[in-house]
Amino acid sequence: MALTERQKETIMSNIKAKIRGSCPMCGGNQWNLENEIVGTVAASIGGGLGLGGPYVPMVQVICNNCGFVAHHAVGLLGIKLQ
Repeated sequence: MALTERQKETIMSNIKAKIRGSCPMCGGNQWNLENEIVGTVAASIGGGLGLGGPYVPMVQVICNNCGFVAHHAVGLLGIKLQ
């Protein structure tokens, strides 16, 4: 699901208000918000994928310096999915 401009602004505003510090890998402080909502997929012990299980919608925030990817749950960032 693609994010609207308003959703992106809300997410980045909430991230900036809640997150302190810089990239844990390189110390950079410039980030890019990816445009899509992603989610988790459960993996079984036997190596298969568990479809239809719990789902946590997240956004990816990527460090512009080293490419480190941070995932943040959208429900805690002011975005409601329908």
